[in-house]
Amino acid sequence: MTLGGKTTESTKRLEAYTRIIRPVTAFSTVLAAIGGLFYAGNPLEYSGIHIPLLVVIGVALAHFSVNALNDYLDYKSGLDLLTPRTPFSGGSKVLIDGILSPIEALGVAIALLLLALAIGLYLTLYRGLLVLVLAVTGALIIATYNKFLVKIGLGEIAVWAKGVLVFVGAHYTVAGFMTLEAIAVGMVYGGVSALILYANFIPDVEADRVVGRKTLPVLLGGRAWLGYLMISLTVTLILILLVTLKLLNPLAFLAVIPLALTYKVALKLKTSKDLKDVVEALALNARICRGVDVIVTVAIVVGALL
Repeated sequence: MTLGGKTTESTKRLEAYTRIIRPVTAFSTVLAAIGGLFYAGNPLEYSGIHIPLLVVIGVALAHFSVNALNDYLDYKSGLDLLTPRTPFSGGSKVLIDGILSPIEALGVAIALLLLALAIGLYLTLYRGLLVLVLAVTGALIIATYNKFLVKIGLGEIAVWAKGVLVFVGAHYTVAGFMTLEAIAVGMVYGGVSALILYANFIPDVEADRVVGRKTLPVLLGGRAWLGYLMISLTVTLILILLVTLKLLNPLAFLAVIPLALTYKVALKLKTSKDLKDVVEALALNARICRGVDVIVTVAIVVGALL
């Protein structure tokens, strides 16, 4: 094999590893961690810069691990052979395409999870046992999500809980205390994550039915659009309540603007005639959710620094 061939092969494999961990999907998780770090004030005043950096790196690694593990499990179950290829659902397809082997995907997932847990152990030594409890709870969600939670209709709820855990865990690690207020704010981030996941499940409904997965879109069938709208309204009401109770900086109220656009997503999902329409709805949903996460996080950071 020529040097150029080796370079091309190495580049393809690097691209495959990037595809299987899907870095862009960690956007909401990372912002939840940043929001949690700043919710009690400027985290640099509590702990210096290395602790906040480790928190962000740890949650990102855990998220990447979930993505790689899901690809492995969905391939082994046969799900990825059935799901359509879209930018938002159906996994990375690197195993289907034969670019990586299943054992490589599993190895990536385990390695990333171990690194995340190592960071969790270090942060436990820094802050206390509760950090480890939160980290282990998150790890259990990761470990049971594909094989158990998503098969009994709890996949979206588990992801909602994961968002809360990330926010509260980051907050506790730098501040040293946990509050009901932080848990309530974490509900916004968890809700946004659940909204993304719920919508992305919709193109895979038929494939999920075949392999016995009971996602909420599978359970709702033709009314999946209504479930999406209900999650969106719940997140909106939580956000408005938090701002009204002064648990969030008033700037966070601006997140209602992108959330108001979710009715367009719901309408497009309801009237979709083919996969192209659904993908367009998912693309709009992704932009909406990222906008909400950014606005709420900026509001928290501004409130902490001013």
